[in-house]
Amino acid sequence: MKGIEPAQTIFSLWLLNLILITTSPVLGQIRRAHPQSDTYAGLITESEKYFAEKLKTDKIIGLSAAIIMDGKVVWKEGFGYSDRQTKVPMTVNTVVNIGSVTKTFTALSVMQLVERGLLDIQKPLTTYLPNFRPLARPGIHLDSITVKTLITHTSGIQSDIWKNSDLGSGKYTDVLGFINQTHLIYPAGLAGLYSNAGYNILGHMIKDVTKTDYADYVHKNIFGVLGMKHSGFAMDRLKNRTKIYAYGQQAQEYELRDIASGGIYTDMNDFTRYAIGLLQAYRGESTRLLRQATAKEMFSLQNGHVPLETNKKGLGWFMFRNDSTFAVYHAGSAGFTHAKLLLIPKSNAAVIVMTNTAEGGQAAENFCFNLLPRFGLSIPDLFPIPNTHSVSTEKDLVALPDSVLARFSGIYAESSSYNVIKMDSHQLMLVNGGAKIVLKPVSETEFIPYDIKTTDTIPRSNQRLIFKGINDNIFLSRRVKGREYNLGYRLTPIDPAIWTKKTGIYEHYGYQMLIGDSKFKSAELYLSTDSVLMLRLKTMGSSNEIPLDVIDSGYALTSGVNSGFGGFNVKFREDDSYHILEFAGLSFRMSK
Repeated sequence: MKGIEPAQTIFSLWLLNLILITTSPVLGQIRRAHPQSDTYAGLITESEKYFAEKLKTDKIIGLSAAIIMDGKVVWKEGFGYSDRQTKVPMTVNTVVNIGSVTKTFTALSVMQLVERGLLDIQKPLTTYLPNFRPLARPGIHLDSITVKTLITHTSGIQSDIWKNSDLGSGKYTDVLGFINQTHLIYPAGLAGLYSNAGYNILGHMIKDVTKTDYADYVHKNIFGVLGMKHSGFAMDRLKNRTKIYAYGQQAQEYELRDIASGGIYTDMNDFTRYAIGLLQAYRGESTRLLRQATAKEMFSLQNGHVPLETNKKGLGWFMFRNDSTFAVYHAGSAGFTHAKLLLIPKSNAAVIVMTNTAEGGQAAENFCFNLLPRFGLSIPDLFPIPNTHSVSTEKDLVALPDSVLARFSGIYAESSSYNVIKMDSHQLMLVNGGAKIVLKPVSETEFIPYDIKTTDTIPRSNQRLIFKGINDNIFLSRRVKGREYNLGYRLTPIDPAIWTKKTGIYEHYGYQMLIGDSKFKSAELYLSTDSVLMLRLKTMGSSNEIPLDVIDSGYALTSGVNSGFGGFNVKFREDDSYHILEFAGLSFRMSK
Protein backbone atom coordinates (compact mmCIF):
# COMPACT_ATOMS: atom_id res chain seq x y z
CA MET A 1 0.00 0.00 0.00
CA LYS A 2 1.35 3.43 -0.58
CA GLY A 3 -0.35 4.25 2.27
CA ILE A 4 0.01 0.57 3.11
CA GLU A 5 0.77 -0.82 -0.24
CA PRO A 6 1.60 0.86 -3.52
CA ALA A 7 1.37 -1.73 -6.30
CA GLN A 8 2.16 -1.43 -9.96
CA THR A 9 1.71 -4.90 -11.36
CA ILE A 10 -0.68 -7.78 -12.13
CA PHE A 11 -0.95 -11.46 -12.85
CA SER A 12 -2.86 -14.73 -13.05
CA LEU A 13 -4.51 -17.68 -14.78
CA TRP A 14 -6.20 -20.86 -13.50
CA LEU A 15 -7.53 -24.36 -13.92
CA LEU A 16 -10.23 -25.26 -11.47
CA ASN A 17 -11.98 -28.43 -10.25
CA LEU A 18 -15.72 -27.91 -10.37
CA ILE A 19 -17.32 -27.58 -6.93
CA LEU A 20 -21.02 -27.50 -6.09
CA ILE A 21 -22.47 -24.10 -5.25
CA THR A 22 -25.52 -23.07 -3.34
CA THR A 23 -28.79 -22.18 -4.96
CA SER A 24 -27.53 -18.60 -5.21
CA PRO A 25 -25.81 -17.95 -8.56
CA VAL A 26 -23.34 -15.71 -6.74
CA LEU A 27 -22.43 -17.32 -3.41
CA GLY A 28 -20.04 -20.25 -3.21
CA GLN A 29 -20.48 -22.97 -0.62
CA ILE A 30 -19.59 -22.33 3.02
CA ARG A 31 -16.59 -24.26 4.31
CA ARG A 32 -16.33 -24.67 8.09
CA ALA A 33 -13.49 -26.74 9.44
CA HIS A 34 -14.77 -26.79 13.03
CA PRO A 35 -18.19 -26.98 14.67
CA GLN A 36 -19.49 -23.51 15.39
CA SER A 37 -20.79 -22.22 18.68
CA ASP A 38 -23.21 -19.33 18.90
CA THR A 39 -20.24 -17.13 19.80
CA TYR A 40 -19.38 -16.43 16.18
CA ALA A 41 -22.72 -17.08 14.49
CA GLY A 42 -23.52 -13.39 14.24
CA LEU A 43 -20.09 -12.54 12.92
CA ILE A 44 -20.32 -15.24 10.26
CA THR A 45 -23.79 -14.14 9.17
CA GLU A 46 -22.69 -10.51 8.87
CA SER A 47 -19.56 -11.52 6.95
CA GLU A 48 -21.55 -13.54 4.44
CA LYS A 49 -24.01 -10.70 4.00
CA TYR A 50 -21.21 -8.13 3.60
CA PHE A 51 -19.48 -9.96 0.78
CA ALA A 52 -22.68 -10.96 -1.00
CA GLU A 53 -23.61 -7.27 -1.14
CA LYS A 54 -20.11 -6.11 -2.12
CA LEU A 55 -20.01 -8.47 -5.08
CA LYS A 56 -22.97 -6.58 -6.49
CA THR A 57 -22.19 -3.00 -5.49
CA ASP A 58 -18.43 -3.12 -6.23
CA LYS A 59 -18.72 -5.33 -9.33
CA ILE A 60 -16.41 -7.99 -7.87
CA ILE A 61 -16.19 -11.16 -9.94
CA GLY A 62 -14.70 -13.49 -7.32
CA LEU A 63 -13.56 -13.40 -3.70
CA SER A 64 -12.65 -15.71 -0.83
CA ALA A 65 -12.38 -14.92 2.87
CA ALA A 66 -11.63 -16.55 6.21
CA ILE A 67 -11.81 -15.75 9.91
CA ILE A 68 -9.65 -17.40 12.57
CA MET A 69 -10.64 -17.22 16.23
CA ASP A 70 -8.94 -18.89 19.18
CA GLY A 71 -6.36 -20.28 16.77
CA LYS A 72 -8.93 -22.13 14.64
CA VAL A 73 -10.67 -21.44 11.36
CA VAL A 74 -14.26 -20.65 12.30
CA TRP A 75 -15.34 -19.58 8.82
CA LYS A 76 -14.07 -19.63 5.25
CA GLU A 77 -16.04 -19.15 2.12
CA GLY A 78 -15.82 -18.39 -1.58
CA PHE A 79 -18.05 -15.93 -3.43
CA GLY A 80 -18.67 -15.36 -7.09
CA TYR A 81 -16.58 -16.86 -9.86
CA SER A 82 -12.97 -17.70 -10.56
CA ASP A 83 -13.98 -17.93 -14.23
CA ARG A 84 -17.07 -15.92 -15.05
CA GLN A 85 -17.35 -17.16 -18.63
CA THR A 86 -17.55 -20.85 -17.75
CA LYS A 87 -19.28 -20.22 -14.37
CA VAL A 88 -16.53 -21.89 -12.34
CA PRO A 89 -17.11 -20.74 -8.75
CA MET A 90 -14.59 -19.00 -6.53
CA THR A 91 -13.98 -21.31 -3.56
CA VAL A 92 -11.48 -21.77 -0.77
CA ASN A 93 -9.53 -23.97 -3.20
CA THR A 94 -9.09 -21.17 -5.76
CA VAL A 95 -5.47 -20.05 -6.14
CA VAL A 96 -4.80 -16.28 -6.20
CA ASN A 97 -1.64 -14.20 -6.41
CA ILE A 98 -1.28 -12.49 -3.01
CA GLY A 99 1.00 -9.71 -4.30
CA SER A 100 2.94 -7.89 -1.59
CA VAL A 101 1.79 -10.16 1.22
CA THR A 102 4.71 -12.15 -0.24
CA LYS A 103 6.95 -9.66 1.62
CA THR A 104 5.92 -11.24 4.92
CA PHE A 105 7.28 -14.57 3.63
CA THR A 106 10.53 -12.87 2.62
CA ALA A 107 10.91 -11.22 6.03
CA LEU A 108 10.09 -14.55 7.70
CA SER A 109 12.79 -16.25 5.60
CA VAL A 110 15.35 -13.64 6.69
CA MET A 111 14.48 -14.15 10.36
CA GLN A 112 14.77 -17.92 9.99
CA LEU A 113 18.32 -17.35 8.75
CA VAL A 114 18.97 -15.10 11.75
CA GLU A 115 17.96 -17.97 14.03
CA ARG A 116 20.40 -20.26 12.19
CA GLY A 117 23.24 -17.83 12.71
CA LEU A 118 23.59 -17.07 9.00
CA LEU A 119 22.46 -13.43 9.18
CA ASP A 120 22.50 -10.43 11.47
CA ILE A 121 19.93 -7.84 10.39
CA GLN A 122 21.87 -5.08 12.16
CA LYS A 123 24.86 -5.54 9.86
CA PRO A 124 25.33 -3.66 6.60
CA LEU A 125 23.71 -5.26 3.57
CA THR A 126 27.14 -5.33 1.92
CA THR A 127 28.21 -7.92 4.50
CA TYR A 128 26.06 -10.44 2.64
CA LEU A 129 25.77 -8.76 -0.77
CA PRO A 130 29.15 -7.17 -1.49
CA ASN A 131 27.95 -6.43 -5.05
CA PHE A 132 25.40 -3.95 -3.70
CA ARG A 133 26.92 -0.71 -5.02
CA PRO A 134 24.38 1.99 -5.92
CA LEU A 135 25.76 5.27 -7.23
CA ALA A 136 27.42 7.51 -4.68
CA ARG A 137 25.59 10.55 -3.34
CA PRO A 138 27.02 13.05 -0.83
CA GLY A 139 26.01 12.37 2.76
CA ILE A 140 24.76 8.81 2.16
CA HIS A 141 26.97 5.97 3.32
CA LEU A 142 26.46 2.38 2.16
CA ASP A 143 27.40 0.93 5.54
CA SER A 144 24.35 2.62 7.09
CA ILE A 145 22.08 0.47 4.90
CA THR A 146 21.54 -2.56 7.08
CA VAL A 147 19.47 -5.64 6.35
CA LYS A 148 16.90 -4.30 8.81
CA THR A 149 16.48 -1.04 6.89
CA LEU A 150 15.46 -3.05 3.83
CA ILE A 151 12.95 -5.07 5.84
CA THR A 152 11.39 -1.89 7.28
CA HIS A 153 11.45 0.07 3.98
CA THR A 154 13.78 2.69 5.44
CA SER A 155 16.91 1.99 3.39
CA GLY A 156 16.44 4.83 0.90
CA ILE A 157 16.45 2.39 -2.04
CA GLN A 158 14.28 3.38 -5.01
CA SER A 159 10.76 1.93 -4.95
CA ASP A 160 10.71 0.04 -8.24
CA ILE A 161 12.64 -0.74 -11.39
CA TRP A 162 10.23 -1.47 -14.24
CA LYS A 163 12.67 -2.47 -16.93
CA ASN A 164 12.17 -6.16 -17.78
CA SER A 165 9.63 -6.41 -14.97
CA ASP A 166 7.76 -9.42 -16.38
CA LEU A 167 8.93 -12.94 -15.61
CA GLY A 168 9.41 -13.68 -19.29
CA SER A 169 12.14 -11.07 -19.71
CA GLY A 170 13.61 -10.71 -16.23
CA LYS A 171 14.54 -12.43 -12.96
CA TYR A 172 14.34 -11.13 -9.40
CA THR A 173 18.13 -11.30 -9.22
CA ASP A 174 18.35 -8.70 -12.02
CA VAL A 175 17.09 -6.01 -9.64
CA LEU A 176 20.41 -5.67 -7.80
CA GLY A 177 22.17 -4.67 -11.03
CA PHE A 178 19.44 -2.19 -11.90
CA ILE A 179 19.56 -0.58 -8.45
CA ASN A 180 23.34 -0.28 -8.80
CA GLN A 181 22.64 2.11 -11.68
CA THR A 182 20.56 4.42 -9.45
CA HIS A 183 21.30 6.92 -6.71
CA LEU A 184 19.86 6.29 -3.26
CA ILE A 185 16.92 8.58 -2.51
CA TYR A 186 17.44 9.23 1.22
CA PRO A 187 20.00 8.37 3.87
CA ALA A 188 19.07 5.11 5.58
CA GLY A 189 16.72 5.62 8.51
CA LEU A 190 15.44 9.03 7.43
CA ALA A 191 12.16 8.14 5.73
CA GLY A 192 9.78 5.31 5.09
CA LEU A 193 9.87 4.65 1.35
CA TYR A 194 8.02 1.48 0.33
CA SER A 195 10.41 -0.46 -1.91
CA ASN A 196 9.58 -3.52 -3.98
CA ALA A 197 13.15 -3.32 -5.26
CA GLY A 198 14.45 -3.57 -1.69
CA TYR A 199 12.56 -6.81 -1.06
CA ASN A 200 13.83 -8.36 -4.28
CA ILE A 201 17.32 -7.53 -3.10
CA LEU A 202 16.46 -9.34 0.15
CA GLY A 203 15.42 -12.33 -1.97
CA HIS A 204 18.78 -12.11 -3.75
CA MET A 205 20.52 -12.03 -0.37
CA ILE A 206 18.63 -15.14 0.76
CA LYS A 207 19.77 -16.91 -2.40
CA ASP A 208 23.42 -15.97 -1.88
CA VAL A 209 23.48 -16.81 1.83
CA THR A 210 21.73 -20.19 1.50
CA LYS A 211 23.03 -21.15 -1.96
CA THR A 212 19.38 -21.92 -2.70
CA ASP A 213 17.08 -20.09 -5.08
CA TYR A 214 14.57 -17.89 -3.24
CA ALA A 215 11.54 -19.84 -4.51
CA ASP A 216 13.09 -23.17 -3.54
CA TYR A 217 13.93 -21.82 -0.08
CA VAL A 218 10.33 -20.74 0.54
CA HIS A 219 8.98 -24.07 -0.73
CA LYS A 220 11.19 -26.04 1.65
CA ASN A 221 11.19 -23.83 4.75
CA ILE A 222 7.68 -22.36 4.77
CA PHE A 223 5.29 -24.16 2.39
CA GLY A 224 6.72 -27.57 3.22
CA VAL A 225 6.84 -26.97 6.96
CA LEU A 226 3.20 -25.84 7.09
CA GLY A 227 1.79 -28.34 4.58
CA MET A 228 0.91 -25.61 2.09
CA LYS A 229 0.61 -28.00 -0.87
CA HIS A 230 -1.32 -25.63 -3.11
CA SER A 231 1.03 -22.66 -2.86
CA GLY A 232 3.92 -21.58 -5.03
CA PHE A 233 5.07 -19.21 -7.74
CA ALA A 234 4.16 -18.59 -11.37
CA MET A 235 6.86 -21.05 -12.43
CA ASP A 236 5.08 -23.83 -10.52
CA ARG A 237 2.03 -23.79 -12.83
CA LEU A 238 -0.36 -24.36 -9.94
CA LYS A 239 -3.78 -25.78 -10.65
CA ASN A 240 -7.02 -23.97 -9.76
CA ARG A 241 -5.68 -20.50 -10.52
CA THR A 242 -8.28 -17.82 -10.94
CA LYS A 243 -8.87 -15.67 -13.98
CA ILE A 244 -8.35 -11.96 -13.31
CA TYR A 245 -10.70 -9.02 -13.95
CA ALA A 246 -10.84 -5.23 -14.17
CA TYR A 247 -13.56 -2.82 -15.30
CA GLY A 248 -15.92 -5.73 -15.91
CA GLN A 249 -13.55 -7.44 -18.35
CA GLN A 250 -11.19 -10.39 -18.09
CA ALA A 251 -7.60 -9.11 -18.01
CA GLN A 252 -4.45 -10.42 -19.62
CA GLU A 253 -2.24 -12.67 -17.54
CA TYR A 254 0.96 -10.99 -16.40
CA GLU A 255 3.67 -12.80 -14.45
CA LEU A 256 5.87 -10.54 -12.35
CA ARG A 257 9.66 -10.79 -12.26
CA ASP A 258 9.69 -9.60 -8.65
CA ILE A 259 8.88 -12.90 -6.97
CA ALA A 260 10.45 -11.95 -3.61
CA SER A 261 8.24 -8.87 -3.27
CA GLY A 262 5.01 -10.05 -4.88
CA GLY A 263 5.18 -13.48 -6.48
CA ILE A 264 3.42 -15.98 -4.21
CA TYR A 265 0.18 -17.72 -5.19
CA THR A 266 -1.96 -19.58 -2.67
CA ASP A 267 -5.51 -20.69 -1.90
CA MET A 268 -7.52 -19.85 1.20
CA ASN A 269 -6.91 -23.25 2.78
CA ASP A 270 -3.15 -22.74 2.65
CA PHE A 271 -3.41 -19.07 3.55
CA THR A 272 -5.10 -20.00 6.83
CA ARG A 273 -2.32 -22.52 7.52
CA TYR A 274 0.19 -19.71 7.16
CA ALA A 275 -1.73 -17.41 9.49
CA ILE A 276 -2.16 -20.11 12.13
CA GLY A 277 1.53 -21.02 11.87
CA LEU A 278 2.53 -17.43 12.62
CA LEU A 279 0.07 -17.16 15.51
CA GLN A 280 1.38 -20.40 17.01
CA ALA A 281 4.97 -19.17 16.75
CA TYR A 282 4.12 -15.91 18.51
CA ARG A 283 2.30 -17.74 21.32
CA GLY A 284 5.05 -20.33 21.76
CA GLU A 285 2.73 -23.15 20.71
CA SER A 286 4.99 -24.27 17.89
CA THR A 287 8.54 -23.61 16.73
CA ARG A 288 8.11 -25.11 13.25
CA LEU A 289 8.47 -21.70 11.64
CA LEU A 290 10.20 -19.57 14.26
CA ARG A 291 11.12 -19.47 17.89
CA GLN A 292 8.72 -17.47 20.01
CA ALA A 293 11.27 -14.74 20.73
CA THR A 294 11.90 -14.22 17.01
CA ALA A 295 8.19 -14.05 16.21
CA LYS A 296 7.71 -11.48 18.97
CA GLU A 297 10.57 -9.43 17.55
CA MET A 298 8.93 -9.46 14.11
CA PHE A 299 5.67 -8.27 15.64
CA SER A 300 7.20 -5.45 17.68
CA LEU A 301 7.52 -1.80 16.69
CA GLN A 302 10.74 -1.30 14.72
CA ASN A 303 10.51 2.20 13.19
CA GLY A 304 9.63 4.49 16.07
CA HIS A 305 12.85 6.46 15.57
CA VAL A 306 12.31 7.22 11.84
CA PRO A 307 11.67 10.96 11.43
CA LEU A 308 9.55 10.80 8.26
CA GLU A 309 7.11 7.91 8.46
CA THR A 310 3.47 7.19 7.65
CA ASN A 311 2.86 3.78 9.26
CA LYS A 312 3.99 1.84 12.30
CA LYS A 313 6.00 -1.19 11.21
CA GLY A 314 7.34 -4.43 12.58
CA LEU A 315 9.72 -6.62 10.59
CA GLY A 316 7.91 -7.21 7.32
CA TRP A 317 4.56 -6.03 8.70
CA PHE A 318 2.56 -2.87 9.20
CA MET A 319 1.24 -2.46 12.74
CA PHE A 320 -1.88 -1.23 14.46
CA ARG A 321 -0.66 -0.54 17.98
CA ASN A 322 -1.96 1.23 21.07
CA ASP A 323 -1.18 1.06 24.77
CA SER A 324 -3.24 -2.11 25.24
CA THR A 325 -2.79 -4.33 22.22
CA PHE A 326 -1.66 -4.58 18.60
CA ALA A 327 -2.31 -6.23 15.26
CA VAL A 328 -0.04 -6.77 12.25
CA TYR A 329 -1.24 -6.33 8.71
CA HIS A 330 -0.12 -6.57 5.13
CA ALA A 331 -1.97 -5.87 1.91
CA GLY A 332 -1.04 -7.18 -1.49
CA SER A 333 -1.96 -6.07 -4.97
CA ALA A 334 -0.90 -7.72 -8.19
CA GLY A 335 -2.60 -5.01 -10.22
CA PHE A 336 -5.91 -6.85 -10.55
CA THR A 337 -5.83 -9.38 -7.71
CA HIS A 338 -5.77 -8.30 -4.06
CA ALA A 339 -4.98 -10.01 -0.77
CA LYS A 340 -5.32 -8.79 2.83
CA LEU A 341 -3.96 -10.48 5.94
CA LEU A 342 -4.66 -9.17 9.45
CA LEU A 343 -3.21 -10.99 12.48
CA ILE A 344 -4.19 -10.22 16.07
CA PRO A 345 -1.61 -12.33 17.95
CA LYS A 346 -2.71 -11.64 21.53
CA SER A 347 -6.26 -12.69 20.63
CA ASN A 348 -5.02 -15.67 18.57
CA ALA A 349 -7.12 -14.40 15.67
CA ALA A 350 -6.77 -13.52 12.00
CA VAL A 351 -8.80 -12.18 9.08
CA ILE A 352 -7.93 -13.00 5.46
CA VAL A 353 -9.44 -11.88 2.14
CA MET A 354 -8.45 -12.52 -1.48
CA THR A 355 -10.13 -11.27 -4.66
CA ASN A 356 -9.53 -11.65 -8.38
CA THR A 357 -10.92 -8.23 -9.30
CA ALA A 358 -9.17 -4.85 -9.43
CA GLU A 359 -12.21 -3.13 -7.94
CA GLY A 360 -12.33 -5.57 -5.00
CA GLY A 361 -9.39 -4.22 -3.02
CA GLN A 362 -11.30 -1.61 -1.05
CA ALA A 363 -14.05 -4.00 0.04
CA ALA A 364 -11.44 -6.51 1.17
CA GLU A 365 -9.51 -3.94 3.19
CA ASN A 366 -12.65 -2.47 4.75
CA PHE A 367 -13.71 -5.92 5.91
CA CYS A 368 -10.44 -6.33 7.81
CA PHE A 369 -10.45 -2.81 9.22
CA ASN A 370 -14.11 -3.01 10.28
CA LEU A 371 -13.16 -5.85 12.63
CA LEU A 372 -10.42 -3.89 14.40
CA PRO A 373 -12.73 -2.54 17.16
CA ARG A 374 -13.62 -6.12 18.09
CA PHE A 375 -10.01 -6.45 19.24
CA GLY A 376 -9.62 -3.04 20.87
CA LEU A 377 -8.02 -1.30 17.88
CA SER A 378 -8.87 1.37 15.33
CA ILE A 379 -7.43 2.70 12.07
CA PRO A 380 -5.58 5.65 13.75
CA ASP A 381 -3.54 3.06 15.68
CA LEU A 382 -1.66 2.47 12.41
CA PHE A 383 -0.18 5.96 12.29
CA PRO A 384 3.08 6.75 14.09
CA ILE A 385 3.39 9.26 16.86
CA PRO A 386 5.44 12.20 15.49
CA ASN A 387 8.91 12.07 16.98
CA THR A 388 10.64 15.10 15.50
CA HIS A 389 8.82 17.98 17.12
CA SER A 390 6.78 18.61 20.25
CA VAL A 391 3.82 20.76 19.31
CA SER A 392 3.49 23.84 21.44
CA THR A 393 0.40 24.08 23.60
CA GLU A 394 0.56 27.83 23.26
CA LYS A 395 -2.18 29.45 21.21
CA ASP A 396 -0.86 32.98 21.44
CA LEU A 397 0.87 34.26 18.36
CA VAL A 398 4.42 35.54 18.63
CA ALA A 399 6.18 38.25 16.66
CA LEU A 400 9.19 37.14 14.63
CA PRO A 401 11.55 39.39 12.68
CA ASP A 402 11.57 39.13 8.89
CA SER A 403 15.05 37.64 9.02
CA VAL A 404 13.74 34.60 10.95
CA LEU A 405 10.66 34.16 8.76
CA ALA A 406 12.68 34.47 5.55
CA ARG A 407 14.70 31.37 6.47
CA PHE A 408 11.72 29.26 5.43
CA SER A 409 11.11 30.87 2.04
CA GLY A 410 11.35 28.47 -0.86
CA ILE A 411 9.54 25.79 -2.80
CA TYR A 412 8.54 22.62 -0.94
CA ALA A 413 7.84 19.71 -3.25
CA GLU A 414 5.23 17.04 -2.69
CA SER A 415 4.86 13.94 -4.88
CA SER A 416 2.36 15.57 -7.23
CA SER A 417 2.46 19.31 -6.47
CA TYR A 418 4.46 21.89 -4.58
CA ASN A 419 3.97 24.67 -2.05
CA VAL A 420 5.54 28.08 -2.43
CA ILE A 421 6.47 29.70 0.89
CA LYS A 422 7.21 33.41 0.54
CA MET A 423 7.27 36.64 2.49
CA ASP A 424 4.28 38.96 2.08
CA SER A 425 3.83 42.09 4.24
CA HIS A 426 6.12 40.82 7.03
CA GLN A 427 4.44 37.43 7.27
CA LEU A 428 4.75 34.03 5.62
CA MET A 429 2.35 33.01 2.89
CA LEU A 430 1.81 29.48 1.54
CA VAL A 431 0.67 29.32 -2.08
CA ASN A 432 -0.38 26.14 -3.86
CA GLY A 433 -1.88 26.83 -7.26
CA GLY A 434 -4.65 29.33 -6.65
CA ALA A 435 -4.90 28.62 -2.92
CA LYS A 436 -3.26 31.00 -0.44
CA ILE A 437 -2.81 30.54 3.30
CA VAL A 438 -1.25 32.94 5.80
CA LEU A 439 1.13 31.36 8.32
CA LYS A 440 1.20 33.01 11.74
CA PRO A 441 3.88 31.88 14.19
CA VAL A 442 3.43 30.47 17.68
CA SER A 443 7.16 29.66 17.83
CA GLU A 444 10.19 30.02 15.58
CA THR A 445 9.32 26.82 13.65
CA GLU A 446 5.60 26.32 14.26
CA PHE A 447 2.75 28.18 12.59
CA ILE A 448 -1.05 28.27 12.62
CA PRO A 449 -2.49 28.36 9.07
CA TYR A 450 -5.09 31.05 8.39
CA ASP A 451 -7.49 30.90 5.47
CA ILE A 452 -7.95 34.20 3.69
CA LYS A 453 -11.53 35.43 3.53
CA THR A 454 -12.40 38.66 1.72
CA THR A 455 -11.55 41.09 4.55
CA ASP A 456 -10.35 38.74 7.26
CA THR A 457 -8.33 35.61 8.00
CA ILE A 458 -9.75 32.58 9.80
CA PRO A 459 -7.45 30.21 11.74
CA ARG A 460 -7.42 26.45 11.29
CA SER A 461 -7.19 26.05 15.02
CA ASN A 462 -6.80 22.26 14.95
CA GLN A 463 -3.79 22.42 12.63
CA ARG A 464 -0.15 23.42 12.81
CA LEU A 465 2.41 23.74 10.04
CA ILE A 466 5.91 22.86 11.18
CA PHE A 467 9.29 23.47 9.55
CA LYS A 468 11.90 20.89 10.55
CA GLY A 469 15.60 20.88 9.80
CA ILE A 470 16.68 17.33 8.99
CA ASN A 471 19.87 16.25 7.24
CA ASP A 472 20.81 19.69 5.98
CA ASN A 473 17.40 20.37 4.48
CA ILE A 474 14.09 21.78 5.65
CA PHE A 475 10.97 19.62 5.63
CA LEU A 476 7.44 20.93 5.94
CA SER A 477 4.72 18.97 7.74
CA ARG A 478 1.11 19.47 8.77
CA ARG A 479 0.07 18.34 12.23
CA VAL A 480 -3.63 17.58 12.69
CA LYS A 481 -4.31 16.56 16.28
CA GLY A 482 -1.95 13.61 16.88
CA ARG A 483 -1.18 12.81 13.25
CA GLU A 484 1.49 14.30 11.04
CA TYR A 485 1.41 14.61 7.26
CA ASN A 486 4.60 15.18 5.29
CA LEU A 487 4.25 18.08 2.86
CA GLY A 488 7.65 17.68 1.27
CA TYR A 489 11.06 19.31 1.45
CA ARG A 490 12.66 22.47 0.12
CA LEU A 491 14.06 22.25 -3.40
CA THR A 492 17.38 23.75 -4.40
CA PRO A 493 16.69 26.52 -6.94
CA ILE A 494 17.69 25.71 -10.52
CA ASP A 495 18.93 27.77 -13.47
CA PRO A 496 16.00 27.62 -15.94
CA ALA A 497 18.29 28.46 -18.86
CA ILE A 498 20.12 25.14 -18.47
CA TRP A 499 16.89 23.16 -18.75
CA THR A 500 14.96 25.06 -21.39
CA LYS A 501 16.52 23.17 -24.29
CA LYS A 502 15.60 19.86 -22.65
CA THR A 503 11.93 20.66 -22.16
CA GLY A 504 9.30 19.04 -24.37
CA ILE A 505 7.46 15.75 -24.88
CA TYR A 506 9.53 12.58 -24.71
CA GLU A 507 7.86 9.58 -26.35
CA HIS A 508 8.24 6.14 -24.84
CA TYR A 509 10.46 3.61 -26.59
CA GLY A 510 12.03 0.27 -25.74
CA TYR A 511 10.72 -1.98 -22.98
CA GLN A 512 7.05 -1.39 -22.24
CA MET A 513 5.02 -2.26 -19.18
CA LEU A 514 2.50 -4.94 -20.08
CA ILE A 515 -0.40 -4.06 -17.84
CA GLY A 516 -3.27 -2.01 -19.14
CA ASP A 517 -3.42 1.44 -17.59
CA SER A 518 0.16 1.16 -16.37
CA LYS A 519 1.63 1.19 -19.86
CA PHE A 520 3.67 4.35 -20.15
CA LYS A 521 3.00 6.62 -23.10
CA SER A 522 5.09 9.76 -22.72
CA ALA A 523 7.06 11.93 -20.31
CA GLU A 524 6.83 15.69 -20.75
CA LEU A 525 9.52 17.85 -19.20
CA TYR A 526 8.54 21.48 -18.56
CA LEU A 527 9.27 24.46 -16.33
CA SER A 528 6.48 25.78 -14.12
CA THR A 529 5.79 29.48 -13.65
CA ASP A 530 7.78 29.19 -10.41
CA SER A 531 10.80 27.74 -12.26
CA VAL A 532 10.27 24.23 -10.91
CA LEU A 533 11.32 21.47 -13.30
CA MET A 534 8.23 19.30 -13.72
CA LEU A 535 7.66 15.84 -15.20
CA ARG A 536 4.23 15.12 -16.70
CA LEU A 537 4.15 11.34 -16.81
CA LYS A 538 1.37 9.87 -18.95
CA THR A 539 0.17 6.28 -18.95
CA MET A 540 -2.61 4.89 -21.12
CA GLY A 541 -5.08 5.83 -18.38
CA SER A 542 -3.68 8.67 -16.30
CA SER A 543 -1.49 11.77 -16.16
CA ASN A 544 0.76 12.63 -13.21
CA GLU A 545 2.43 16.00 -12.52
CA ILE A 546 5.68 15.39 -10.63
CA PRO A 547 8.10 18.06 -9.31
CA LEU A 548 11.74 17.11 -9.81
CA ASP A 549 14.53 17.63 -7.32
CA VAL A 550 17.43 18.43 -9.65
CA ILE A 551 20.74 17.06 -8.42
CA ASP A 552 22.85 17.98 -11.47
CA SER A 553 22.50 18.18 -15.25
CA GLY A 554 22.50 14.41 -15.54
CA TYR A 555 19.88 13.35 -13.05
CA ALA A 556 17.07 14.35 -10.72
CA LEU A 557 14.85 12.69 -8.16
CA THR A 558 11.06 12.69 -8.14
CA SER A 559 9.97 14.70 -5.12
CA GLY A 560 7.68 13.97 -2.24
CA VAL A 561 8.03 11.86 0.87
CA ASN A 562 6.36 8.46 1.38
CA SER A 563 3.80 8.67 -1.42
CA GLY A 564 2.83 8.64 -5.08
CA PHE A 565 5.70 8.63 -7.56
CA GLY A 566 8.03 10.16 -4.98
CA GLY A 567 11.42 8.48 -4.77
CA PHE A 568 12.53 7.62 -8.30
CA ASN A 569 15.65 8.44 -10.26
CA VAL A 570 15.20 10.44 -13.47
CA LYS A 571 18.25 10.43 -15.76
CA PHE A 572 19.07 12.69 -18.69
CA ARG A 573 21.47 11.97 -21.54
CA GLU A 574 21.85 12.63 -25.25
CA ASP A 575 22.91 10.89 -28.42
CA ASP A 576 23.36 12.28 -31.92
CA SER A 577 19.62 12.47 -32.62
CA TYR A 578 17.73 12.55 -29.33
CA HIS A 579 17.42 13.97 -25.86
CA ILE A 580 16.84 10.86 -23.71
CA LEU A 581 15.02 10.64 -20.37
CA GLU A 582 14.96 7.52 -18.19
CA PHE A 583 12.43 6.96 -15.42
CA ALA A 584 12.40 3.84 -13.21
CA GLY A 585 14.26 1.91 -15.89
CA LEU A 586 11.92 2.94 -18.72
CA SER A 587 13.15 5.09 -21.62
CA PHE A 588 11.68 8.12 -23.37
CA ARG A 589 13.18 10.28 -26.13
CA MET A 590 12.65 13.59 -27.93
CA SER A 591 14.21 14.59 -31.25
CA LYS A 592 16.81 17.34 -31.11
